[in-house]
Amino acid sequence: MKIILLTQWYHPEPGPHVHELAEELVSRGHGVTVLTGFPTYPTDRFYDGYRPRIFRREECEGVKILRIPHFAHGKGSALRRVLNYCSFMFSAMTIGNTLIGKADCMYVFMPPPLMGFAAKVISFFHRVPVMYDVQDIWPDAVEASSFRCSKVFKRAIGLVERLVYPFAKAISVPSAGYKQNLVGKGVGEELIEVIPNWADERVYRSLPYDTATAKRYGAETKFNVIFAGNIGFSQSLETVLDAAGKLLDKSDIRFVLAGDGAAHTLLKRDCEARGLKNVVFTGRLPVESMPSLFSIADLLVVHLRDHPAFRMTIPRKTQEYMACGKPILMAVGGDATELIRTTKAGVTCPPENPAEMVDAILRVYNMTPEERRVMGENARGAYQRYFKKTDVVDRYEQLLYRVAGISSDCGGAETRRG
Repeated sequence: MKIILLTQWYHPEPGPHVHELAEELVSRGHGVTVLTGFPTYPTDRFYDGYRPRIFRREECEGVKILRIPHFAHGKGSALRRVLNYCSFMFSAMTIGNTLIGKADCMYVFMPPPLMGFAAKVISFFHRVPVMYDVQDIWPDAVEASSFRCSKVFKRAIGLVERLVYPFAKAISVPSAGYKQNLVGKGVGEELIEVIPNWADERVYRSLPYDTATAKRYGAETKFNVIFAGNIGFSQSLETVLDAAGKLLDKSDIRFVLAGDGAAHTLLKRDCEARGLKNVVFTGRLPVESMPSLFSIADLLVVHLRDHPAFRMTIPRKTQEYMACGKPILMAVGGDATELIRTTKAGVTCPPENPAEMVDAILRVYNMTPEERRVMGENARGAYQRYFKKTDVVDRYEQLLYRVAGISSDCGGAETRRG
């Protein structure tokens, strides 16, 4: 197949799995062209070496990349973020549409739902069928990120959804909760397939205890509670600081917060003002260093605000933690909590509840090393059963075949239906 991947974010930007999907599809013999922007996320400036211009063509790991201009991502600024979304959509509908070329199908990474308008334009001019990969539900996700949503904004997003979702030939979502939400909004259940996220298995893997990393963060011989990822307002990590404050008397418990984001500076100042000597901020680290950091963890934390939108999701860091084979503290309701409970991969507690978080931490703290090891093995085993990359990409590939109207036999040959 010839496939267009439309996504506002692409490697070297962190987060979305689109670049791994693109590279895996190329390795399977497909031709993939990515239509994306110049990298800026999560900062408010463009990456070095990526000064924006009318367009830029690249090729990486066999994937063709067409970059188009847009306003820089606005770190912590709602207006800048809107300009970022809208400018990329406009560029995709004009410059991208002119230069992208023909394809059998188009994969569209959403959010934002505005991407659906760009997809419709490209689809119309190039006669290419579309699938959406809906990774956030709007406006729920926007509200959950602490942005105030007016009634006008909500109605506008509702209108966008009614216009773009029915246009897709198929929609993938990462959790059952997302599927229920879309069905409740009138999207046909037959269009929606639950396809989970995975971790970059070239990076996220189980490693022996890294003494050098432990020494670097004063975490040697400690019981280490680690959070790694975006430190934004959605993560509400004040709860972790509150829990750390309640555990100051346990001198052998250390909290390590790795990452950067809109709330990082405020959180660090708060930590210093409270005198929390048991908390370490590492700043943003290279992705490649995560397995070494996780190797010293006794407990890996997932935490999001207590909001209905987050009860529908399984945060992507869950799969990354699981792949590294460590016990997980899941402080997110709904689907994510159910996953940890059923797989016995860790402990759970309600979000934004410091007292319950302390209890959960102490439950693991008081376990034997063997009990913690079994939890970690359960996490790794669950990853292999449910989230292994090759298995998940198989499902994406079959969905793209279906969208394109192409059938493939066991030998990999393709024949177009109709």
